[in-house]
Amino acid sequence: MASTQIPGPCLPLYRAQPDMALLDPQEHASELADWVERIPAASEPVEREAWDNVYAWLRLASGLRTVTFDMAYEDGGMCSAGDDFDYVWSNMMGEWQLHQVRLGYTRAALEALVRVLRPDLPTPGPAIEAAELRLAQAGQELPLHAREAAQHFLGHAMGNTESTAPLAAAVAQAIGVHELAARGFTRIPQPAHDDDMQSLPAGHDEICTSKEATSILLLGIQALLAWAVEEQYIVAPNEDKFLYEGMWVPDAAAGRRWVDQEITYGDYLAVLQLDHGDPPDL
Repeated sequence: MASTQIPGPCLPLYRAQPDMALLDPQEHASELADWVERIPAASEPVEREAWDNVYAWLRLASGLRTVTFDMAYEDGGMCSAGDDFDYVWSNMMGEWQLHQVRLGYTRAALEALVRVLRPDLPTPGPAIEAAELRLAQAGQELPLHAREAAQHFLGHAMGNTESTAPLAAAVAQAIGVHELAARGFTRIPQPAHDDDMQSLPAGHDEICTSKEATSILLLGIQALLAWAVEEQYIVAPNEDKFLYEGMWVPDAAAGRRWVDQEITYGDYLAVLQLDHGDPPDL
């Protein structure tokens, strides 16, 4: 799956717009962890431990910064061209596995959350589908870009974006991406030649697939939390989120407004997936 038709970072429209773009997975996981950490303490110790587990996996996903590989043979007989190839391959593996490992941490966080909120459902897909349908019945929108990201991901993974619960379908596919790698079915990308530099273009598809899959799972977590608040299974944190530099959020007229300094954590759940953007001109 490629996220764009040209070499470069994964930049579908919901990542490339100048304001209210979807956060990269690392920052998105960090904001979700911050929200989960502030959920009022559960009355049962076992339940509190389960919530702490969700938080810990999100912290791991947000704390992951780099993965390093050295693919050189170190046999003393490699020519310079081979050294260049191995250098590029090492960088490619580091970037690809960075997103693969974060995908695994995010899947663990999602599955831990499903065990807390929907122990009656065996897998995340049905839990997200139930959340999507309930939020729609309550007149609530999914997190901004969730539908577009799901359709984008499904279009590449399946060639079909039609679904009554597109986020749930995309979550199932994203988990499948992780499963394929865990079971050894994923093709290991290699540079076409040493001019690829870093990971492009040879490893572009694999890297973008892992990155987009992680965003899908994070949006699934966010939708499930919104459902839990709607159903009053959990109480939104009764405090404010301090925005050091402010951020753009959607307004009632399908436009945008600049929120400076503070926003309640209850309201922040709907927008925490957004890049804060640059402040308006004074």
